[in-house]
Amino acid sequence: MKFRSVVFAALALALAGTAPGLGVDSGGSSPTVSVSSSMQDARAQIKKQRWADAIATLRVVLEAEPNNADANNLMGYSLRKSGNLQRAEGFYLKALKLSPKHKGANEYLGELYVETGNLAKAKARLEVLEGICGTGCEEYQDLKAAIDKAS
Repeated sequence: MKFRSVVFAALALALAGTAPGLGVDSGGSSPTVSVSSSMQDARAQIKKQRWADAIATLRVVLEAEPNNADANNLMGYSLRKSGNLQRAEGFYLKALKLSPKHKGANEYLGELYVETGNLAKAKARLEVLEGICGTGCEEYQDLKAAIDKAS
């Protein structure tokens, strides 16, 4: 119930145009989400491990831009970190459908597979990352370390 209250409060503030990251569109007549500012808010909440707050913020972003690959990726990350692995996977897969070379979504989906014991799928994500950015990028190295630790 508490999470639902947070979501409703965020939506109410969005409609009022008073929440951080929200503003009025160029016509001045209807409130709209400032996706950029809301994404910054979500990243700050994630950094503080405030998963429910990040999820509520990202819901507002995804309401405005359902095809935002970065927002889908961060929603997956927040859901995974809050323990909802099944829902997290769906958001990662959507992010990858929208942007197949999304380094973060590839890494985080691979980490989800490591957490669920599906090392074959995790290694497949690692191969995708190698094709995108080689073995030197942070996403590749982080996923490789997670796989190595689990092996």
